[in-house]
Amino acid sequence: MNNTKLLPRLLKDGTFLNVSLATVIGLSLRLNPEIWVHDYPPDIKERFGPKSEKAKRQTWLAAIPFFFLLIGVVVRSNLALKRDNGGSLPFKMAFLNSYGLFAYFWLFDLVILDWLLFVTLKPSFVVLPGTEGMAGYDDYGFHLKAALPALPGMAIPAFIIALLTARRSA
Repeated sequence: MNNTKLLPRLLKDGTFLNVSLATVIGLSLRLNPEIWVHDYPPDIKERFGPKSEKAKRQTWLAAIPFFFLLIGVVVRSNLALKRDNGGSLPFKMAFLNSYGLFAYFWLFDLVILDWLLFVTLKPSFVVLPGTEGMAGYDDYGFHLKAALPALPGMAIPAFIIALLTARRSA
């Protein structure tokens, strides 16, 4: 297997994944930021209160394309990597590509979406009604602490996707 093909594939497909998921997140935030209230800092969640029934339904509508893209792009990337390597994709390479794509989005989500957009720029469409100016909107540490547990957890779907996509062609 040609390892030199992994990084370019990871960067190309990871960038596509980041832009696609950021679009879903951005559109859903503009539609109703309450969709993402479960990801807000505790002080904001407490002041805002429980998610409305309408927002619960909208959460499902946002989750469907989000997870379809997340899993679909990773699977497609592994299959493209396999094709690029003449039909061969060792498990290790499939796992590294899968985990790498998840980690690339993890980093993009933390640095660009959470820290830059949510904490630094604070556009009005991310601020929940009645929570303007709360301390949670300035809490970089909250986002890091909330994101860190996902790093080892991403190994599970990466492992499953690698199992499903790593094979040698006949």
